[in-house]
Amino acid sequence: MATARIIQLSRWRAFLGLLWSAARWRAARFGAVVLLVGLLPTAVILVTGALVRAIPAAVAHGLDAPDGRPAVLALSGLVFVLAVLTVASNALWRMCRVLDAAYALEVHQTVARVTLGTPGVAPLEDPVLADQLQAVQEAEKRGLLRRTASELSYVATMRIRGAGAFVVLLAFAWWAPLLLLAAWHLTNRVYLKATESEVSFDMGPGAAGHRKTEYLRALALEPAAAKELRVFGLDGWMVGRYADAWLDTFRAMWRSRKANRGLTAAATLALVAAHAAVLGALVLAAGRGDLGVATLLVFVQAAIASADLGLVGDSQWSLAQSLAVAERIELLRSRAGAHLLPAGPAAPAAAARGKVAVRLEGVRFTYRGRGRATLDGLDLEIPAGQSLAIVGENGAGKSTLVKLLCGLYEPDAGRITLDGGASPLQARGRLAVIFQDFVRYKLPLRDNVGFGHLPLLGDAPALDGALRDAGGAALLAALPAGWETVLSREFQGGADLSGGQWQRVALARALAAVRGGAGLLILDEPTAALDVRAEVELFERFLELTRNVTTILVSHRLSSVRRADRIVVLGGGRVVEDGTHDELVRAGGRYATMFALQAERFAAAPPADAATREEAGHA
Repeated sequence: MATARIIQLSRWRAFLGLLWSAARWRAARFGAVVLLVGLLPTAVILVTGALVRAIPAAVAHGLDAPDGRPAVLALSGLVFVLAVLTVASNALWRMCRVLDAAYALEVHQTVARVTLGTPGVAPLEDPVLADQLQAVQEAEKRGLLRRTASELSYVATMRIRGAGAFVVLLAFAWWAPLLLLAAWHLTNRVYLKATESEVSFDMGPGAAGHRKTEYLRALALEPAAAKELRVFGLDGWMVGRYADAWLDTFRAMWRSRKANRGLTAAATLALVAAHAAVLGALVLAAGRGDLGVATLLVFVQAAIASADLGLVGDSQWSLAQSLAVAERIELLRSRAGAHLLPAGPAAPAAAARGKVAVRLEGVRFTYRGRGRATLDGLDLEIPAGQSLAIVGENGAGKSTLVKLLCGLYEPDAGRITLDGGASPLQARGRLAVIFQDFVRYKLPLRDNVGFGHLPLLGDAPALDGALRDAGGAALLAALPAGWETVLSREFQGGADLSGGQWQRVALARALAAVRGGAGLLILDEPTAALDVRAEVELFERFLELTRNVTTILVSHRLSSVRRADRIVVLGGGRVVEDGTHDELVRAGGRYATMFALQAERFAAAPPADAATREEAGHA
């Protein structure tokens, strides 16, 4: 019981903290209106009793007589209280609409700050954090975040109204409201226990189950897996697996509901007995003449209104879920780490422009869940202005090295410095990268290029120059709205690009970063989907355009990186060979063997047809 109360207090603290961040100065006004709307129904009960008590005298002597004035005053008071209640309820409804939107926005911003503010991507690969994010997403899908303030106001006004009824019943007998309160408290505890069980399921095992079912549903509905599902005849299997996963997720919840049936029946019987006792006592008192009609009416209304001390139905369930979501958001903050980046990397100062030197000393790194290190004692120094190619077999750690240089992961041991001593995080404004799976933003062309250096979004000459240097001048001329064309046909007036055109856009984004002060550019196999000729042409163009900066090229095709100033071969998590192309070939080591094997394969391959040559030209 104590643990449950601590959890509940923790959730309320997290929830009210989010609500205050969203509402701030409106919170006090919101609370005042909630209090008013909660108290006015009790005033209606009392004024109604006064009106009923005054009606006989008014009927006997008329409203103009002195004995009729109490009825007029009571009627006027009733009309006034009802009018104020109507106005206050309407004002509360409007305030809730505003606060619901503000609260949802605060949750979204908080989650965005947590997920985007982590220095690297490792926290986002944490399964526990992924489940917590899934729980928040499920709450958003159910529309929970957009009615949080509304549900809170409804539950709060009901509780205040129930408290008013409790006070009124004390005037009849001290035990009457206490008996009803005990019965409603028991019923509420049973309901809260069931609610807690279901909320814990939704936010714990249920979140993991929902994540699995969402993935399977996405495979069945989204285009990405459509080809393989049809070719391999997986449609029936996928539907069955989705149904099994969905049922497995909910069976546990159904079992927990069955466990509460006995308590629910006991609470219901206690509630019926308590109301029977109080209402029976009121009837007996009226029969003895101890209570008049008006007083009996007041106490009966109060007894009925005491229900607001107990269950509030769906609103209480929704509020409990909102509390759990707020707690999950607090856990997200702590799970992602206390040292979040305050903002994106600032634009590099003019003094920081130029080529970047890179140094790695004894770097070791192991991915989560793996026993073997991907990089193990790696030493590498790249002088400023050098073009370096990184090659090696699959799994040698090429892309891992790039991620460490970008600060996406922290090494387990060793040290990485850029730009004369800065860490990768400190030097983020000084480097740019095109990943193999670079993002194809469904946004205007201006954003797709300008994201390389945000201050250039409004600098048309700089953007034009970056796209022109990347070979995309013809692309710009072909787009219907020029720079404002959304690069997706999913939007009105949008346009889809070919793979080669997207390569130009990605290269232009990197060149925009150079114009903004980046002194280190990395290509991490962004051309893996292109043929050899297209990749060679792109790499050569890249090296030509970036002679004034340090460049790192990562590729599994050795013929594409022959022009680099220097080539290093990774193996066993370390640099095993280092030199120019000619030096490494003459050495007859691992690089020479890989180069010879690739050369033989391409020499034995049939010549590219016209379509392939045309695609290579577009790349």
